[in-house]
Amino acid sequence: MVNAEFVFRAFIGMLFESFVLLIALLLCILCLQKYFQKKHKLTLYLLVIFIALTCAVLFSWISKILVITIGLEYSHVPDFEPVENNLYYWFLLRITDFRISFIFMTIAIYFTYVLKVNLYEDGYNSKMRIFIIIFSILTATFSFFVYIRGVIEIDAVAFFLIFFLLLLVYLPFSLKSYRAYKNTEEHEFKKGFLALAIMGIAFISIFLNFFIDRILVMIPGLELGFSTFYYLAWISAIIGLLSAYFGFVKPRSTA
Repeated sequence: MVNAEFVFRAFIGMLFESFVLLIALLLCILCLQKYFQKKHKLTLYLLVIFIALTCAVLFSWISKILVITIGLEYSHVPDFEPVENNLYYWFLLRITDFRISFIFMTIAIYFTYVLKVNLYEDGYNSKMRIFIIIFSILTATFSFFVYIRGVIEIDAVAFFLIFFLLLLVYLPFSLKSYRAYKNTEEHEFKKGFLALAIMGIAFISIFLNFFIDRILVMIPGLELGFSTFYYLAWISAIIGLLSAYFGFVKPRSTA
């Protein structure tokens, strides 16, 4: 059976993620309203990012529900039904181990790259664009198909791939936003660019903390997960989502 303490931690995590999910859904609605008002391409990109991030949070939240209700998590399946060659559990295990969430995160990261290019650059760097597309596809493919139940090392690789893709996109995004903040005199835009810079760092921090949490699971005596870094990751998500809203949706702009 699944460890009772793990189930309790999953329940607390589910409550915490419920709060994050409500924030994400609210920001999706506000961004959708903004898009209907302006019909601007950049706002559409941000809306896609918000929807993808919300789906990532949703599937993470569902994973906690699966642990609490049927005792399903990556290292355990109910004794009454085997997982081998069972398509139903094959899919559910990719939810409980965050692989579906990783796919939506990959989508959000790619559209952040598209947003960055359209917001700060004159056009795409063709080599970088091809690299981002190929690496995004490889990351999503690895996340979904490369999986062995209970093998934490493979999970750590999946977390690292997402983290590397985040660094590749959000670090330049934050730097460009900060430069725009320093070079802009108009107060409203200045606050917006600073908020976008904070958003980028916060989103990088999400998977940095998740990666550390996953590494801690590999240490004997700390196998249960849901460490302090797990909660720091979701706090970073809240900061990132709110920063995205105040940086791009809230300011009075043509977007």
